Amino acid sequence: MRALIAGSGPPLLLVHGFPLSHQMWLPQIEHFQSSYTVIAPDLRGFRDSDISPGIVTMEQHARDLNVLLQDLKIEDPVSYCGLSMGGYIAWEFWKHFPDRLHALILCDTRADADSEEDVNNRLKMADLVLRHGPEAISTAMIPNLISESSQQNQPHISEHLISMIEATDSEGIAASQKGMAARSDFSDLIKDIHIPTLFIVGKEDRLTPPAVMQQMSTQVLESKYFEVSDAGHMAPMEAPDLVNQAIDDFLSTRLNS
Repeated sequence: MRALIAGSGPPLLLVHGFPLSHQMWLPQIEHFQSSYTVIAPDLRGFRDSDISPGIVTMEQHARDLNVLLQDLKIEDPVSYCGLSMGGYIAWEFWKHFPDRLHALILCDTRADADSEEDVNNRLKMADLVLRHGPEAISTAMIPNLISESSQQNQPHISEHLISMIEATDSEGIAASQKGMAARSDFSDLIKDIHIPTLFIVGKEDRLTPPAVMQQMSTQVLESKYFEVSDAGHMAPMEAPDLVNQAIDDFLSTRLNS
């Protein structure tokens, strides 16, 4: 697994969404490297990391992250920040490596498993990408990833997303898409999370609407919920200043109190 490492201080692990790379976190890397050791990996099958054909489960991704932290000799518990698929992986990381966690930051994600319809749609996308490449899905994904205002007023975000998607290997996309389709349901388990937790969601998120994340926040004891206006599923890219400030406030008040 390849990872960008920047800065020094307490470890902050940034886990990207599907089917992207560590580059989605560039505004966060630039901001937090002055106070934290920022670790931003490319997950198995994405960008420069090794590709495993077939299926890559969310548990496998979590175990890969644990190996990465071991390789980097990161012994202090990490603040784990994951978006969408990065959130699915977060539940598995919390389940298998709870002592590794200092805090959780969940962006635009959910805890439940896919419905039968969602599973079928994921498998269809995996097949489409394997047959026609990532270009077959890149542009079509944009309306679900960012808000209408972001599409209109920040066209560079769409361009960056399309570039990341089209730079991803078809096998890698299909393997994690199948892994997400098979992921476990954590919706009844997250009530057992007892570390500082922040939920961040774009107000215009179509894939994980605010109501979904607000409900999760009510289940996690003393968690904090933050909603980002005019942002969709990619809130950290669409409104980086607001998201960075929310994470800053959370880490400084919740972790140092």
